[in-house]
Amino acid sequence: MPYTSPFLTPQPYITKVNSLSSEGITIDDGVARAVREAADFSTKYSSNFALVTDLKTALEQFNKRWTKALLDSRDAASSVSAYLQRFSQVFLSMIDGVESSQDAQDVVTELNAFLGEEYPSKKYSLDSTPGPKAAFEEIEGLVTQESNHVISVLQTATTWQRGIAELKKDLPRVQQGVRDIREALVSYATKVTN
Repeated sequence: MPYTSPFLTPQPYITKVNSLSSEGITIDDGVARAVREAADFSTKYSSNFALVTDLKTALEQFNKRWTKALLDSRDAASSVSAYLQRFSQVFLSMIDGVESSQDAQDVVTELNAFLGEEYPSKKYSLDSTPGPKAAFEEIEGLVTQESNHVISVLQTATTWQRGIAELKKDLPRVQQGVRDIREALVSYATKVTN
């Protein structure tokens, strides 16, 4: 069965990231509204109902945790975007420069080294935002899948020329799909800032 790059159909990943962005903004607005209302309640009613101040305090503490989680997801989105950019502009672009079997082997060596790196989203605490965490990991997994495909083609083609020709066939569209997903991640990072 022939391989089809997931970057040729990036829309599901873009839709998922855009949806998470909208949800994050909605939650952020709701939390800010709740904090303001709790402060108003505390001011108006705490003299007769002292327990109301606990609500204000609890919401302020939640807001701090929420803001950190949202900012971590924003930073992770930016890091995953940079990872995709590096993958496309450095590693996929190497395919165009292959002019010998040694060049093809160099691409394999470089991709293997790249695959040995930690995913950028792992550097952030995303356990309290499982939606973005899963989306970012899925996108990072696409890079692994595409890299493994390039390596496989270059290692199993009867000649390096045939392998490069096969990879070059869809390269511009693959790189466009990478750019499209990157744009969604950049949009996420821009929109969910406090």
